[in-house]
Amino acid sequence: MDQALRFALVSGFFICLASSAFAESEVRKVTVSGKCSRAITPDRGAMIVTAEVRDDDLKTASRRATEAYDRTRDAVKKLNLKDLELKTVEYSMGEVREWEKSKAVFKGYRARIGLRVSTSQVERLGEVIVIATREGLKDVGALQSFLSDARQLSEQVGCLQEAAANARTKAEKLAGSLGASLGEVLRISESGSTQDVFSPRMMSFGSRDSETVPGNTPAIEAGQQTLTLAVEVSFALK
Repeated sequence: MDQALRFALVSGFFICLASSAFAESEVRKVTVSGKCSRAITPDRGAMIVTAEVRDDDLKTASRRATEAYDRTRDAVKKLNLKDLELKTVEYSMGEVREWEKSKAVFKGYRARIGLRVSTSQVERLGEVIVIATREGLKDVGALQSFLSDARQLSEQVGCLQEAAANARTKAEKLAGSLGASLGEVLRISESGSTQDVFSPRMMSFGSRDSETVPGNTPAIEAGQQTLTLAVEVSFALK
């Protein structure tokens, strides 16, 4: 193949590429955003109750903390909460020292055992508070509401579909007002974010101690959280 023919073939190839790129750049299109915002009630709740005992003897502190923990755990099981999950989240023992006259003075030993209680019956977590206070567990907190994995996926998918439908509706009205109609989808991307709807949400309640066990079970409300998602879509115009 002589040099002139080779040059002609190469030149033709690049001309075709340039023509194709030019044709793509000339595609008429409309780009819109679609949004979805919905209020969701969390379907799971959790809290942590911790048995803490101080004593001059380490074995005694450990034994008493374990006994309080076991009594609390067994009583919680008897509540027959739906989708109950129990998990030990803390188990520690150590010396207690306090500063007196510029030096650390030994004050005994501390034993702590924490139990995380999770259930789909958020409203009944107040019963766990009553049990914990009855057993002398003064460290009762970390009350949270959140979405289960299945509910999280379902809500995300549903909201994305709603956002996509919203984008199409906006694009159809925009194109129609200019005498055009929508063609194929050229590009779509998720451009929004959630408002911490899938993160545990802290809830508060009144202080409790073993001397003031409430006569009535505290009412626990999961409340609602907002999920917001957005998509950006490009449609070809006909």
